[in-house]
Amino acid sequence: MSQLSIFDAMSDAAGIQSRPAPAAVTPRMVTGDVARRQFVSEFRHTAPYLRRWDVFSDFITLAASELDITRIRTPENIERSRKICDRYQPADLQKLKNLFCLLVAALEGGFQDFLGSVFMELELGSGDMGQFFTPYSLSRLMTSVLTGDIEQQLKRCPWVTLDEPTSGAGGMVIAFAEAMLNAGYNPSMQLLVTTTDIDPVAADMTFIQLSLLGIPAIVHTGNTLTLTVSRTRCTPVYWIENWPERIRSHERIQAMRQFLAGIA
Repeated sequence: MSQLSIFDAMSDAAGIQSRPAPAAVTPRMVTGDVARRQFVSEFRHTAPYLRRWDVFSDFITLAASELDITRIRTPENIERSRKICDRYQPADLQKLKNLFCLLVAALEGGFQDFLGSVFMELELGSGDMGQFFTPYSLSRLMTSVLTGDIEQQLKRCPWVTLDEPTSGAGGMVIAFAEAMLNAGYNPSMQLLVTTTDIDPVAADMTFIQLSLLGIPAIVHTGNTLTLTVSRTRCTPVYWIENWPERIRSHERIQAMRQFLAGIA
């Protein structure tokens, strides 16, 4: 998939003629620091007639909607994208595409909480929700102590389950997946994640990053304390690797084992 395919699809759905992005802003596998600086610079010049929080929120909504492969062509999704695009001038829609290219390029270069880092650098956390996202270096340190029993967990189940009740941008999950990869495991096949965040933008940030990093995840927008969920999205690899059938098969095997143990 080319780097522009997602936002080309968004533009076509919104009735906007797509234009090729300048080559200079579509690097592949750039370092996180370089991509972050370019993203922040491009973002600050995107749609100056709108509030920074609104532009960031619109960008996240468009990206998440286009990565949600079960809803990408639904009338609701197309109409939502159209309404957002109508707020932007053509040159700024191009900048949104450029921002997405930088996001993809950065995550192709390695595991990182890219969106969380740019969110904090842009000081968007001082706005409506008062959010603070844990620096990725700290997430790495915290998750390093959680991966010690992976081998024992995999003896009981073909995959490790991880539940993140306040996901933010997904930094803790990404750090855990990176630790698994460094230990010789395959997060796409041996990790199943469930995340929740009460803020729709934060939940979408988690969904975007886990989608682009190939991490199977069920991403809820909801309140962990009240156990209420307003929206659920599953990352593309969750469907591509047929995780629903894998889960059902494992549950059938476990039920059979319990049955046989009961009659032994």
